[in-house]
Amino acid sequence: MRTTTRSALPPSAVRATAASVVGMLAVAIVSSTPNSPYYPILPDGVQAEGPLRWIADLLQLQRLDDAGLMLVGLVAVVAAAVGFILILREAWHGRVSVRMVVLIAVVFHLIVLTLPLLFSRDVYSYAYYGRIWNSYGANPYVATPSHFRLNAMFGFTWPGWRGTPSVYGPLFTWVSVVTTGLLRSVTSQIRGFQILAAMASLGTLFVVWRLVKRVRPERAVFAVAVIGLNPIVVFHVVGGGHNDMLVAFFVACAIACVFAKRDLAAALCLGLGMSVKASAIVPLILLIVAIAANADPERRARLLAKYAAVVGGVWLLLAAPFLQSSNPTLGMFELSGHDSGKAPGQLLVSALTWAGKAIGGPAAETPAMITAHVLLFGASFVVVFLIARRIWTDPAARQPTALAAAWGWALIATILLAPMLGAWYLVWVLPVAWALPRVARRTLVLLCLAFTVTELVTENSHLPEPIRSVRLPFGHPVAIAVCVWIAADLIRRLSRGTPLEEETPEPRFGDRFEAGPSMPKHIELPVTRAIVPGSEEDAERPRGALGPVTLVHPR
Repeated sequence: MRTTTRSALPPSAVRATAASVVGMLAVAIVSSTPNSPYYPILPDGVQAEGPLRWIADLLQLQRLDDAGLMLVGLVAVVAAAVGFILILREAWHGRVSVRMVVLIAVVFHLIVLTLPLLFSRDVYSYAYYGRIWNSYGANPYVATPSHFRLNAMFGFTWPGWRGTPSVYGPLFTWVSVVTTGLLRSVTSQIRGFQILAAMASLGTLFVVWRLVKRVRPERAVFAVAVIGLNPIVVFHVVGGGHNDMLVAFFVACAIACVFAKRDLAAALCLGLGMSVKASAIVPLILLIVAIAANADPERRARLLAKYAAVVGGVWLLLAAPFLQSSNPTLGMFELSGHDSGKAPGQLLVSALTWAGKAIGGPAAETPAMITAHVLLFGASFVVVFLIARRIWTDPAARQPTALAAAWGWALIATILLAPMLGAWYLVWVLPVAWALPRVARRTLVLLCLAFTVTELVTENSHLPEPIRSVRLPFGHPVAIAVCVWIAADLIRRLSRGTPLEEETPEPRFGDRFEAGPSMPKHIELPVTRAIVPGSEEDAERPRGALGPVTLVHPR
């Protein structure tokens, strides 16, 4: 990978930039069309205005029926996906500039803020939980939208979530409370969450850019492009007003703090991320393991107590008004009971549910489903545990770049093994995508492309009648395929002791995990030497917050 210093873009970069801009504009134009397949249910009178709407009208898109408009929408998202992969390739090879990527990203974010709500109804649930506190004086972790059916938001909320209390962390519940307190109409509240998502997205982009241009400058353009030019980020997360970008922002701030040797601040950032969505607990666990492993054994308990007091204290301060005995986990147990047809784990859920029903009748269906969920969470725990063990036993795995890669691996595993999978979950990994090796990095990009293309219709009413009732009972095929692919690479790395951040040849299906005919039994590895405390080298080296001993790698 190389960084270009030429002022003129090479032809491939010009083509990729044009493809990215055209693809994203195509999606925005379809998003400006009345009855767009990208729309969830919208409040009366809400529609796109301005130049994009004029272009949509000029193209007569409003005259198409649902099937025709869905076909046009499919062409648009395919174009956006193609543009994204082309611009990423140019960014990886340093053939486009950070300035250009950032400029285009900002323009995309501004454009999407002129559009109605896109691709999801989750934002209505966000607002409803805030209204439960503001308008009714009830606890959103106990009361549900179904308790207040006369609220104007009830008809917009997704039916499957109307009887569910909040499943978000206390920090985001306070965000919902403040947003619905300041903004009174449904339309203004939607726009408020979209603006918050856009600010979090651009904030994440800025933090990642500042970090990567310092620690891995050859990957800085890619690190920015995979966030700012990503159709999932622009249309699903910002356009949908999702809170997942706040999680990504806190993950970005945390890894920046790790490189700055401010471990307590990093833990606090991840604690705040966990107070938005529980997924941020995964990198928090790995960070705490790294900190504990580097601490002197006699100081370890005191250090862990300090971190627990700071992170736990902030969480309790935010959660205190919502704590009660009927839902002590603040929605976490409730969340574990939900699933989606896109998750690869749905294959296991469907298989066990079918087997339970066949063997024990309808009464065995629910226990079988619970068993499948327990197995999925157990598999996710095992992956995080194995990565944590690598961090605990290998000092090199506790270096900042290695730690960033470990967070990325663990978050990808959490996403793929969860019973629920939304396209917007992928943004949790984007702040550390630059640190991932080839297979994990490509897995993330492939998932973004797959969901860009296939997450086309928000409401079933937009679907043609023959496919309206079709539901994937086994999970997203691309997600299942990449799950197997990335699992093979992770198992190989863990079994051979290969660093989680190291670029290596991709695994081939059928590869054995021990030395074979095509693999030398004796491999010369770079020598790793420790700098002994008190030596001349120790006096000259910079001090690191993640431990008193620095490991020096010739590679």
